[in-house]
Amino acid sequence: MIDKLFDKLMNGFMVLFADRIKAFWDKMPEKDMQKLFADVLVYANTHPETFKREVAEVQFNKQLQPFPIVVEALAKGTDRWGDYFVEQMDHIFERAKSSTNPQFVVDHLIEYAQIERDTLPFVKKIVDRLYKELFSDNIVTKSAAISILPRYLKNPLVDNQKAMIRELQNKLINPKWRIRYTAYIALKAEKLLPKGFRLSFSDMVLRLYYGRPLTF
Repeated sequence: MIDKLFDKLMNGFMVLFADRIKAFWDKMPEKDMQKLFADVLVYANTHPETFKREVAEVQFNKQLQPFPIVVEALAKGTDRWGDYFVEQMDHIFERAKSSTNPQFVVDHLIEYAQIERDTLPFVKKIVDRLYKELFSDNIVTKSAAISILPRYLKNPLVDNQKAMIRELQNKLINPKWRIRYTAYIALKAEKLLPKGFRLSFSDMVLRLYYGRPLTF
């Protein structure tokens, strides 16, 4: 108990926001939510390096779950924090590869829906990082990239959509069922399936057997 209190006092982000983040998950009123996001952004802009260090200490905390609040706050200041999103995506992918629970780690990328339509140049770096992960040997991070990337491809900043779509469509014939089915779901949602493509009967049966893989 004393150790936890000491750790909190050593982390300014926790001192300022831990109780409000807990209240956020207990159905905080909209006005208070927006004030929380604004205050987090002010703190981040005022103490950027301290903020990054303090968030890194707690961002994967299962009890507090601060990362969604951090992302939503910084999404309102991407002119200053765009590269942070790129760095965090890379960090999440690499951490997942060494984690005993990689799905929990990549689930943090769900929050990146906040920036899909941003028009600043950092989005191109996000897309390039997702594309790179399509070639990973790690099935969890590869699946996450397949699931997320199609939603960015209508962003006008992306100048090589055709090559990326071809690579995503190539995942439809991957030897691993999870990769094939994730690609099918992600491409179908964005109307990017090859013309006339149908899911094979065997993959439909495997879907019933394994259940639907997690998509974002």
